[in-house]
Amino acid sequence: MKIFIFTYDRFNEITTSRYFAQQDHFVLCHSKHAKDKFLQSGNIFGEIIATENPKGLSYNRNAALDMMQPNEWALFFVDDLIKLTILQSYYKQPTNELDIDFDNVPKYREEFKTECSAASFLQLCQETILHAEKKGFNLCGFSLTDNPLFRAKKYGYWSLSDGRCWLIKKTHLRFDENIQLIDDTCFTAMNLKEFGGVVNNNWILPNCQRYTAGAFGSIKKRLEQKIKECKYLTEKYPQFISYAEKSGWPLGSHIKIRQNRTYNKNQKTLF
Repeated sequence: MKIFIFTYDRFNEITTSRYFAQQDHFVLCHSKHAKDKFLQSGNIFGEIIATENPKGLSYNRNAALDMMQPNEWALFFVDDLIKLTILQSYYKQPTNELDIDFDNVPKYREEFKTECSAASFLQLCQETILHAEKKGFNLCGFSLTDNPLFRAKKYGYWSLSDGRCWLIKKTHLRFDENIQLIDDTCFTAMNLKEFGGVVNNNWILPNCQRYTAGAFGSIKKRLEQKIKECKYLTEKYPQFISYAEKSGWPLGSHIKIRQNRTYNKNQKTLF
């Protein structure tokens, strides 16, 4: 399984490559100039490739797909990992659902803080891939939150697969290059429409930085483009994506995956 780390101008802040220092991996940047600066920083521990693509995640996501064989799985990771944590008793659970309630949340909150090495994480990735293959799904994500109340079920099949850390099988799908900021919502919708579901492993949490220097920068800098992309996606995938309100943010700046639970992936229809 190939490992791809996507980066943009975080020459000194890139951390994910160090996490995978003992594993072969590719770091994808956009230009020869950026590649040279990354090499000078000393923070690259894999093979760095300058794609010469324009700024934007989707361009380099497609470049990574071009480096894969049909039906091959790969790990896609952003560049600013803080730490990766799992459920402490991950391997000991007799079922795929925990008995989490308000009374035992503190206990599980501590259990979910267990740090996971890169080697162990890759083993869990293989387990998650096998589960996805059985379901006939081709995109896997991990937990969206550290709140135990939302992590009782090990697997979820119809929600956002967070693009900070993905397992992707190469199919005929390509990333929509009109979308650069919220490509994970777009690609999740594409997979829901085409294959009828995704796999999200809620017992694993890749904790990453958000809206830091580099990439598309601060919230303010990316707001105008995000509103434009939200409009594009709600119009292109109205059955799968809708607007969402978020406190402190202007209307039209957030979207969500619609909670349609029954979908005929052969007929491409919702019930």
